[in-house]
Amino acid sequence: MFTDVHLAVLSNALGIVLFLLVVLFHYVNSNQRPSV
Repeated sequence: MFTDVHLAVLSNALGIVLFLLVVLFHYVNSNQRPSV
């Protein structure tokens, strides 16, 4: 079974991963401006 510590670490890791994905998504989109 999962303890409170396991859930805390899991949720914290998921939050960090989602945050990094959002930052990466905005960084990629800002560098892909069409030249038209």
